[in-house]
Amino acid sequence: MKKFIALLVSLMLLLTAAASLAEGEILLGQVDCAAHGDRAFAVITVALQDDVIVAAKIDEFQFMADREDLKAVGVPNSDAAFGQNYPEGQVLGSKRANSDLYSLNMQRAGSTVQIAANFNAIEAYVKGKTVTELEAIVNGYTEETKADFIDAVTGATTADTWGYVRGVLAAAKAAQLKAGTYTFYNKTGENVTELYLINNLTGEQGPNYAVNGFAADAKYVITRSATPEEIEAGFSMTVAFKTEGGYEAKFETLHIEEAPITLLAQDALTGATPISFFAPAE
Repeated sequence: MKKFIALLVSLMLLLTAAASLAEGEILLGQVDCAAHGDRAFAVITVALQDDVIVAAKIDEFQFMADREDLKAVGVPNSDAAFGQNYPEGQVLGSKRANSDLYSLNMQRAGSTVQIAANFNAIEAYVKGKTVTELEAIVNGYTEETKADFIDAVTGATTADTWGYVRGVLAAAKAAQLKAGTYTFYNKTGENVTELYLINNLTGEQGPNYAVNGFAADAKYVITRSATPEEIEAGFSMTVAFKTEGGYEAKFETLHIEEAPITLLAQDALTGATPISFFAPAE
C-alpha cells in the first residue's frame, strides 16, 4: 500500500511538472539571415518555451530559373509589379516551394538529399535544445571547421548546416527580446517637430519619429525592444521632443513596458516631468 501511495505521489508530481511546462509562455522569434553563400537569404522562425526550442521553421529564397522539366515558382506578386525588376528569365522563389527543382540542380553537384529534407533534419536537431545549449554547440565551430558540423545533424548533408543552425540560434535569441509599446499623445497644443528615443546604455539616438509632422492632439504608436542582457544591465531610454514653437523637453528614464505617454504643454506642467503616463480623455 505504501509503495502504491509513493508511486501515486510520484506520478502526480510528474504530471504537475509536465503541466507546468506545457503552460509556459510560447515566444516567437524570426530573423532574416545569410545562412548559405551570398546569393540567397534565409527566413528562420523559432518557437521558444522556457528557453527551450519547441519548434523551428527554415526557408530560404533566391533567384531561380525554370528547368526543362520544372517551372520555377516565384513568391507572391512575382507576376505583378514586384517582379518587374527580376533578372530576365528568373524569379525570386522559396527553396521549400521549389524543392524538386532546386534539389535536382543540387543533384548535379552530387547531393542525395533534397533541400526540404535538409531543412527538416536541422529543425528536428534543434528541437528540445535550450538557447544556452545551442549557443555552446554553435560556438564550438568556426568558418574553417563548419564542415565537421554536418556529422552532428542526422539527415542533413548541406555544406552550410552550421550556418542554418546559427540562424536558428539568432531567431531563438530574437524570441527572448523584451518588447515595449508606447502610445504617444501630443497634448502640447502645437505641432511636435522632433521626437526621439535615446538608448541610455549606448547613447544611440533613434530616428526622428516626428519628421513628417506630429500634429497637436494626434497620437503615434512606437515599439522598441531590448535583450535580456540589456535589461539586466539597466536598460532605459530618454524621450526627447521639440515643438514647432521651440519648446524642448526630456524624460530620461523610460523602461521597456507598455504605456501611454502624453507629451504635455509647457504651461500645463505641474512638476518637472514633461510627460504623463496617462492617456488623455477621448
